[in-house]
Amino acid sequence: MIGPMMERQPDPALKSRIKSVLAAEGLLRRRRAWPTWVGAAAAVIVLAIGVSLLRHRHTTVPANTYVLLLDVEAYQRAPADQAPRRIAELVRWADSLHTVGTLERGGRLVGPGNLGGMFIIRAANDSDAARIAATCPFTKYGGRIEVKRFEE
Repeated sequence: MIGPMMERQPDPALKSRIKSVLAAEGLLRRRRAWPTWVGAAAAVIVLAIGVSLLRHRHTTVPANTYVLLLDVEAYQRAPADQAPRRIAELVRWADSLHTVGTLERGGRLVGPGNLGGMFIIRAANDSDAARIAATCPFTKYGGRIEVKRFEE
């Protein structure tokens, strides 16, 4: 005899028959295990987000702000097969400035005129800004860079 506080467990065969009937009627679906690659992909995404949030942020150089204006009037355009190499060279230069906290922003200028792009940098003084501008690979191909101090 079973005491008042003890519960009876259902017969395992009954449980199995109920599951079979519910599955046959489409009311019960079997759980599928996630593929291993889904877990790995989720781990990589979480890691990438964590690294980007915790990555050391550079501090900008405490200095004056300058604008480097890229004058394309005398610039020798690259043949089509060399254009990606030149762009990559300019991107590496900008990345190196960004890494040390000198570059604030850069981009291409669209519209009429001879100005094709610009970089906003931080430099200690006018001669430091001119020194930074002289390292730009844009000048190797006939481009001219005009350096202007930016005041708000």
